[in-house]
Amino acid sequence: MRFRKCQRIKRQADFERFRTEGVLRKGGGFFVKMKKTPANLLPRFAVIVGKKIGEAYERNRIKRIFREIFRQEQSRLDREKDYLVIAQKGILPKFWPLKEEFLRLCAAFPKSFLSIAIDGTAASGKSSTAYALARKYRLLNVNTGNHYRTLTFYFLRKNISMATDMRIGEELKQLVLASQLDGISEHLSVNGEIPLRMALHSEMLNYRVASFAQIPELRDKLKIYQQHLVEWAKKMNFAGIVMEGRDISTTIMPQADVKIFLTADSRVRTHRRASDGEKDAVEQRDSMDHCHRDSNAITIDTSKNNLEQVVAIIEKYIPPKLTLNSKELHMAPRCLGTKTQGVNSL
Repeated sequence: MRFRKCQRIKRQADFERFRTEGVLRKGGGFFVKMKKTPANLLPRFAVIVGKKIGEAYERNRIKRIFREIFRQEQSRLDREKDYLVIAQKGILPKFWPLKEEFLRLCAAFPKSFLSIAIDGTAASGKSSTAYALARKYRLLNVNTGNHYRTLTFYFLRKNISMATDMRIGEELKQLVLASQLDGISEHLSVNGEIPLRMALHSEMLNYRVASFAQIPELRDKLKIYQQHLVEWAKKMNFAGIVMEGRDISTTIMPQADVKIFLTADSRVRTHRRASDGEKDAVEQRDSMDHCHRDSNAITIDTSKNNLEQVVAIIEKYIPPKLTLNSKELHMAPRCLGTKTQGVNSL
């Protein structure tokens, strides 16, 4: 999103109001002062870096960093607020730590946090549905299938090609799992690395992921990680979370506000994989990946409904108190293409 001229705080009168109004929060190396300004159409921003901070080039660098952080993340901020950053002496001008700290200080958790769990068979449209809902309702989008693919990719690269390999247990103990954010989507990093999407959807990996996903120790490790993402979504100031995969509504998020089960004819699902340029034995995956259906889940056949129709059906089951108003929807994040290291490392 652009950082518009109308969003730059320049008038002396506005700076004076910060002295007597708003909330002051202290972070690592800087303060954030926030004040309510209901007349705002968009959030406004300013940054002050005094001469005691360092040389002119250092001060300008800090200003550029904070302006870029605000530009990227303004869709998560309250549009009716002005934000003033005041740098302190000793500030470390590193983009990712400053970004994470800025978002933490500015966080105003939604009054109502929306959680949606989407289960279903392979290629039934879970990912497309989850992403559409995430964009519309300002939710963190979590694809748990990619979590299993990421760990499978890791083991294959370690020449561990069989789920029965005795080395898997020791490897799991050494893994450091962490979150990275790409717009509204969460990605799992293993020991600081995220595989390319092409690698995660290779033909070999499509045939191997189901067997690795049955390993109890692997499932337990990912279960803990995935459950942590609910709190991480709150910390990152999302209005909720939509998580898709298998056993989400029964095991990972049993308290979800909305539970969905997607299914489709196997021929339709095979055709979808082929249209994406992938070879995937969906019926074999279904037989190996047993997906337990929650008794309260709404079942939707996506072979008979397109994406817009599926989203419309789900919206009928979202509690009214959790539905954002039109102004908030207007501010929903777009995929900004920016990544930030998560704090929920395991």
